[in-house]
Amino acid sequence: MGMTDLKIGFIGCGGIAAHHLNQLISLSVKPIAFCDIDRSRASSFAQRVGAGSVYTDYHDMFEKERLDAVWICIPPFAHKDEVVIAAEKNVNVFIEKPIALDIATGKSMVNAIRKYKVKSWVGYHWRQYDGVQRARTALMREGGRIGLIEGYWWGWIPSTIGGWWIKRDMSGGQVVEQTTHIFDLARFLCGEIGTVYTEMDTILHVDIPGFTIEDVGVFTLRFVNGAVGVISNTSAAQPIGGTVGLKVVTKNLQLEISSQSAKIYKGMESTEIRHSVNPYFEEDKKFLKSIVENTDTEIPIEEGLRTLAVTLTAVESWRRKTPVKVEEVLSQT
Repeated sequence: MGMTDLKIGFIGCGGIAAHHLNQLISLSVKPIAFCDIDRSRASSFAQRVGAGSVYTDYHDMFEKERLDAVWICIPPFAHKDEVVIAAEKNVNVFIEKPIALDIATGKSMVNAIRKYKVKSWVGYHWRQYDGVQRARTALMREGGRIGLIEGYWWGWIPSTIGGWWIKRDMSGGQVVEQTTHIFDLARFLCGEIGTVYTEMDTILHVDIPGFTIEDVGVFTLRFVNGAVGVISNTSAAQPIGGTVGLKVVTKNLQLEISSQSAKIYKGMESTEIRHSVNPYFEEDKKFLKSIVENTDTEIPIEEGLRTLAVTLTAVESWRRKTPVKVEEVLSQT
């Protein structure tokens, strides 16, 4: 069986799903089933590939379709039992970040994936940038001890996303829904995060009705390997002033990761590696390849759970006004 023979379904047919559909089409893979609570959106996806069944309830889709894999591209609050049902039906799962809004739901996903031995991939696409991967190789080969990490997601309220994004009980806040990419990148490059201390508030968007998430946040980190770090986020940056990235200082070199490139500084020399790949294409292609060749995936569901735990620890620290250990949150049932 080749990639083009795989029977693919979609749960959620919004903006991020469209990115993935584009990649699958470029790989000559045509999904056969589309589910969205807004039937017209699912229909538009089916029309793009020229065929396909349309559903408004994923339970119906799993019951009626025999799928090899499903792309789950729904908002955080919408995650319930879709991964568990997929696993029970022997359907491999690609799921966008964050995988859930609470540890219990995330653990139910992990347990189901393990029990039924299906493959999983979490959409932390920053890991797929070639510059990031080369920077990680340099870090591991010659970086030495890691000392300091600084990450940032300075953006604005996404205009292409529904009103759920500004509500904490639906998105988890910017730290859980968006800055999760930077926490995950910090884990990928620098190892596990042990403790988080948070200061965050709503200061700049107090005039927006229904805005219940932070618009500024600072998260102080202690890594298991002893390194210290800080990640900041805001949803109030100016469109011309937005910036997203991560910096790392080690014994022997320094890294600076952005959405355009990875820079490596060593002594008086600097090297810039411009990202030259489409990370969505890379992750989708690799996931399909892992199914066809029956190999392990690079970012299994366990990785999604660990990064979720870090961001939920950040929120818990804010609530308690004290540093909180990630393992304490991860151990919740």
